[in-house]
Amino acid sequence: MPMTVFIDSILESNLGYASLFVCVGVGFLFLKRVDRGEPGPGHWALGFFLNALGFLFWSATIPLPTASYLLIGEVFHVSGFMMMITGLYRFTGHAYKTAFFVCVVAWLLAWAVSVAMLRYYTYPAGLAIKLLRAALFVVAGLIALDGRADGARLGNRVAGYSLIAWGAYMVFFAFVRFDTLLNLFYGFLAGLQILSAFGMVAMVVDREKAKAEASELRAEKLEGLLPICSYCKKIRDKNDAWLPLELYIEDRSEAEFSHGICPECFEKHRPDK
Repeated sequence: MPMTVFIDSILESNLGYASLFVCVGVGFLFLKRVDRGEPGPGHWALGFFLNALGFLFWSATIPLPTASYLLIGEVFHVSGFMMMITGLYRFTGHAYKTAFFVCVVAWLLAWAVSVAMLRYYTYPAGLAIKLLRAALFVVAGLIALDGRADGARLGNRVAGYSLIAWGAYMVFFAFVRFDTLLNLFYGFLAGLQILSAFGMVAMVVDREKAKAEASELRAEKLEGLLPICSYCKKIRDKNDAWLPLELYIEDRSEAEFSHGICPECFEKHRPDK
């Protein structure tokens, strides 16, 4: 069993996790087709594919020196985690700001220094990498829980708490080792990752449900018989106020009017007549 910067791992297990993460990534690609305008599912699909590549390298299936495949696998994993947190950041309605990029750069610098120091200070540097990862997952969880624009629905809570538990789990096992229970450790770890993915799927479902409810509300505002003046075409509302047709519709939908003139009216009212 090789010592990775993550944990002692069984090579065959890493190969199995690679196939599992590929399947989850494919699932997110299908979810992306539900609403092509949503940034989250595409980011999450790429994140799981990158993690799958990381597990593939960690399985030592590709003939490379040990140090090389461990480092390349770590790079793919970190890239996948960054895609995951970026997808959550954008999906929950946050715009890119300078502070976001500063935090990402600072985290990457700390991670790069820790990786570089592994050769000289294996345990402290390895511990620093695990704590940096845990911090990343906790921040991702807090971003998911901060989805106030969506009312912090069930999907946000499942994804958020799962990610925070993922980070806490890594911190705990950074100090506690059970060499005879590595498969159990990896099983719970993969379970938290899959549970996080389920939460992200639920976030998309919640978003689509909210859109459907908003559409139904707009339809309810416009449905039914509308009392309209047969001369000026104003509409009477529930307060018995007569409103211009354009104002009535604009107040009850997202429609906006742009006035023009149709060919028949142009012929009838053109100024050269």
